[in-house]
Amino acid sequence: MLSARPGISPQRAVPAHAERAGLLSLLVTLLWGAAWIAGLMRSGLGEPDEGRYAEVAREMLASGDWITPRLDGFLFFDKPPLHYWGTAAAYALLGTEPWVARLWGALAGLLAIAAVAWAGWRVWGRAAGFYAATILGSSLLFATSAHVGTLDLGVAAFLALGMACFVVAQFDPASASRRTALNLGMWAALALAVLSKGLIGVVLPGMVLAVYMLWQRDWRVLGRVSLLPGLVLLLAVSAPWFIEVTRRHSEFFDYFFIREHFTRFLTSADNRGKPPGFFLPVVLLGLFPWTALVPFSRSGWRAMWSGAPVDRLLLAWVGVVFVFFSISHSQLPFYILPLFPAAALLLGRIAARLPHEALARRMRVTAWAAAIAAAAALAVALAQRHDPAHAGMPSALGGLAAGLAIMALAAGYATGRLTRHRHHDAAMHALALAGIVGWTITLLASQAWVGPRSGEPVARLMAPALTVDTPVYMVGGFVRGLPFYLERPVTIVAQDRDDLTPFIDSRPGGYLPTLEAFEARWRASAHGVALVDARAMAVLQQHRLPYVLLGRLPTGFVIARQPAR
Repeated sequence: MLSARPGISPQRAVPAHAERAGLLSLLVTLLWGAAWIAGLMRSGLGEPDEGRYAEVAREMLASGDWITPRLDGFLFFDKPPLHYWGTAAAYALLGTEPWVARLWGALAGLLAIAAVAWAGWRVWGRAAGFYAATILGSSLLFATSAHVGTLDLGVAAFLALGMACFVVAQFDPASASRRTALNLGMWAALALAVLSKGLIGVVLPGMVLAVYMLWQRDWRVLGRVSLLPGLVLLLAVSAPWFIEVTRRHSEFFDYFFIREHFTRFLTSADNRGKPPGFFLPVVLLGLFPWTALVPFSRSGWRAMWSGAPVDRLLLAWVGVVFVFFSISHSQLPFYILPLFPAAALLLGRIAARLPHEALARRMRVTAWAAAIAAAAALAVALAQRHDPAHAGMPSALGGLAAGLAIMALAAGYATGRLTRHRHHDAAMHALALAGIVGWTITLLASQAWVGPRSGEPVARLMAPALTVDTPVYMVGGFVRGLPFYLERPVTIVAQDRDDLTPFIDSRPGGYLPTLEAFEARWRASAHGVALVDARAMAVLQQHRLPYVLLGRLPTGFVIARQPAR
């Protein structure tokens, strides 16, 4: 037996089970990361959002104008620029590829997961922080949105970072000496949230803070958030772009702040209203496979609620976000994403505090729910397999069934680990890994449905008939990703989509208002290619428009003025 040398402390032996647990955690993390990256590898940009935002970023890089967003050459002021900046920078480094178009959202998702893990660890300990991160990173709505190129995940991620900084600054006694730095980090995160999607980046946390202070009856919180320097930092980071784009385009202010914020919130101008209670099933289903952790019972509430101020802050966050978007006249599922980081923190704490038997019961419920849902998805897939109107949907549903089956098996395994071996970590590891693998399989399988309806197959059919100066048209429809795949602007014919028409005059010659105008230009030209939707194609065939059919897709007919060379 060796003795330690004088003055040197002997190394403490690491227990074998702790070493195995560490290796297991590392392996699961690597597998989880591989699945997270694999979820980006889909070639067809989904319509309309993925195609739209991928193309705005591509045009920003190609033009060198990092101030004015454009879609197919038309002014596009629906959203602020941070997502476009990040995606355009990724294009410059990695190339203009569909998976790169999704990279900003995937990285933002990792930022939110890390922020939640950090906040939970600092306030409640390692287990609660780890469980909160695994829940967030493998829940249905969050995991899928992080792999779809939209702006909603970015604002949710920066709000999560701001919330995490506030939680640690206010509720972690060990961080009291760093409160000012944490506060400034919070304000910087909120500024980036504003640059991601507008005023909700400050409106939502401001409302949460007001509700929290009323609940706590403590207005002194305002003195602990570095209010004045924080507001200066917020404006210094977020205001310059708004000022410059307004200076260049006087119409921006009214459109962005009035129409896109107040008009859409208060009216049904964009026909995005939903039935009352729309977001309740979105949240419950969006949390799957962790929905069973939601405290539907008294014991569940006891596991979450301690009466501490941090509990009230997180519950206020969940409640404010839910009510805010529920009363809005513009509702889409991804809008509710800012609720999920706070919900994950609360559910992570529940998972850490529940006894093994109670957590096992919830895992058993999850296993049965996933198995039943998998069987239902498979049954629908089999029923639609010979229906040409649903081409691609059986494959997509088959992928969903496979993913849910994996989750059912993992939840069953987790139940056994909890009941026989009382291993909380192993159970949470298993279901988290199964969750992200299952949703990745679902995303990849969805390509069978999304891909044929994207701009990719249209561009592939058009390619043989294209030269440098060949005009390209979209007639009666607007596949937003087509300019991305063609890397050139497309002339739009006879359509009235709300993300294009507000600034339809900003690209002279890029829009033809009628089929008659298109026919005249087509007949007068020696060459050209077009994507024509079915309704417009029927009219053009009646008018005996000269064309060569290159192919037919779910998005329409691809035609050329003359045969491909």
